This record gives sequence, structure tokens and C-alpha cells, in this order.
Amino acid sequence: MMRSPAAAFDLRAALSDEVRAAISELEKEPLRPKIVHRCRVRLKRARALSRIGGNCAPGLAKVFNDSARTLMRSLAQERELASLADAARVCAKKAKKRESAALEAVAETLERAREQIAPMNLETIRAGLKDLLALAQVWPEASPRQVARGAERIARRARRARRRGRESDTPARRHEWRKREKDRLYAVELLNGAWPDDRRRRRKTGERLADALGHERDALLLIARIEADPALAGGHDGAKRALKAMRQRRAKLGARADAIGRDLHAGHA
Repeated sequence: MMRSPAAAFDLRAALSDEVRAAISELEKEPLRPKIVHRCRVRLKRARALSRIGGNCAPGLAKVFNDSARTLMRSLAQERELASLADAARVCAKKAKKRESAALEAVAETLERAREQIAPMNLETIRAGLKDLLALAQVWPEASPRQVARGAERIARRARRARRRGRESDTPARRHEWRKREKDRLYAVELLNGAWPDDRRRRRKTGERLADALGHERDALLLIARIEADPALAGGHDGAKRALKAMRQRRAKLGARADAIGRDLHAGHA
């Protein structure tokens, strides 16, 4: 079981800091995919905090979470295409010659698609972030016991998602596991003292797990795109070669995530 932090955790301040950091990212020029990604990570961290603080403000937590999720969707498309292109190129480096060429074609097609998408409505997104900050700033004070209960709930959800997702071929279950592990990792990073004394070692393991599940998620999304649109790889033959390589990579990533998950959760993480 988790214990109450030695000192009260200022959830309102932490939540506000994450939203401010997301706002700051969108002020940078030029607005590259990595900057958009960092903005989305800040929002994910803020959502994890809102779940921790749901004990003392359930209605506010729901509104905050729904609003943050909407903003993340607005930021997702360009970042997703860039991630999938990267996934294709990483796989291409280790694939055979014909498979590599097909994957390079996929990456180039995705990059062209990313360049053609309509620009994000940054003013609307920034306004939404300011609204999110206003919600964070009125969050009621959370007691150490409420924070500890919220943290335990996040860890419990991660354990449950792993039980359902480990060694599963269902993308939705793997994705749910990834989301819950990311929540747990962000909570460990932000709360720190609410976790057991070996949290530093487990945090590193949690980072490795989130990384493996994230790469597997990109592979699964890319497989689904190529299956739906073989023209991404130049046609049926190219798609067949690209899919073969991506499925092999996905299997390796999935096995790696399952192994890391066993290590992480062996101690009731």
C-alpha cells in the first residue's frame, strides 16, 4: 500500500504548473512536431494529476479531463503522422532491402500528408488552455490522505490494465494498458513521496515500459494504416512487404513490453 506523503502535496500548484508549461510550449516558433508533442505530454501529466485530485473534486476533475482530452485531439494529427513516419523509418533500418524500400515509401507518403494538413487553430487551442488553467487554479486543497488514495487508484488501474492487456493481440487492450502505465509513471514523477522507497528503480522500469508500449502503439497504428491504404507503400506488393516487417517489429516490441511489465509489477507497483 502507498503511504501518505511526509508533507502535503500542493496539487493545485502542480496542476497549474503543468498547464502553464503546455501554454509556454505553444509560444515557441517554429511550432515543430516535437514541440507539439511536449505540449501534449504536459496535458497528459495534468490529466494524471486531475485523476489524483478527483477525490476532493470529482465534478471538476471530469470537466478538466474532458477539456484536456479535447485539446489533445486538436494537437494530435500532425504529431501522429510524424510519429508514424518515424516508426516506418526505424523499422526500415533493420529490414531487408525490399521491405526497407517499402517502408521508406510509407514514411515519405506520411510526411507529404503531414505537410498538407490544415494548420492548427492555435488561437482556439491557446484559449482552451487558458480555460484549463482557470479550472486548475480553483481546485480545492487536497489532503495528504486524498492524494495518497488518488495515487493508489492510478496504480490499481495500471495493474488491472496490465492483467487485461499483457500478451493480448487486441490493440485496444494494449492501448489501454499503455495509457494507464503512463498515468502511473507521471504520478510517480510528480508525487514522488507517495510511492514506496524503491520508487527510483521502479520509475526507470516504468519509463522503459512506457517507451516499449509507445513504440508498439505506433507500430500497431502504422499496420492499421497500411492495411487500410496499401497505396501508402506504393501498392499491394509494397504494402505486403512493409506489413511483414512491421508485424515482426510489433511482435518484438510487444514481447519486450510484456517482459518489462512482469518486472515492474512483480513488486505490486
